Amino acid sequence: MSIARTLVVALGTALVTLSLSPANAQSDAAPPKAEEFISRAAVSGLYEIDASQIALEKAQNAQLKSFATAMIADHTKAGEELKKVAGDLPVPTTLDSTHQALIDKLNAAKPGEFDRLYWEQQSAAHKDAVSLFTLYSIKGGNGAENGFAAKTLPTLQHHQEMLGALEPKISN
Repeated sequence: MSIARTLVVALGTALVTLSLSPANAQSDAAPPKAEEFISRAAVSGLYEIDASQIALEKAQNAQLKSFATAMIADHTKAGEELKKVAGDLPVPTTLDSTHQALIDKLNAAKPGEFDRLYWEQQSAAHKDAVSLFTLYSIKGGNGAENGFAAKTLPTLQHHQEMLGALEPKISN
């Protein structure tokens, strides 16, 4: 990892940690139980993979397609690791209705609309994922799930950085 990326990840972690400080109402949020964390993380990862596979077909921006390729690789790897971490806990293998509706919107998007919609969905999904993984890594106990959350968090934060860099390149 380059020094610049290490610093950006460290700064991002510090900012997210500060957002969970006692002065912030979010600090009072209780982490989900391990089974709920596993479920939410798995469905989120499945959504990322499905959405990114659609992006490989429909996106017009080459950098967005490159991002989609990275999402498929990173979230496939994380999903495989999550299955190992889950042990006897159930790991969903299909999307919930909320994420399926997002996929349906991507499938229905016209070529001129797709890139912006995919970018917006990815930005929202990664914001939610970073919040979940931050909360669970800080307050989720000391089990394997907690370690997975802490280990995966910098990758999710890097995805947010990638999305930030892509924003000015995505047509409206």
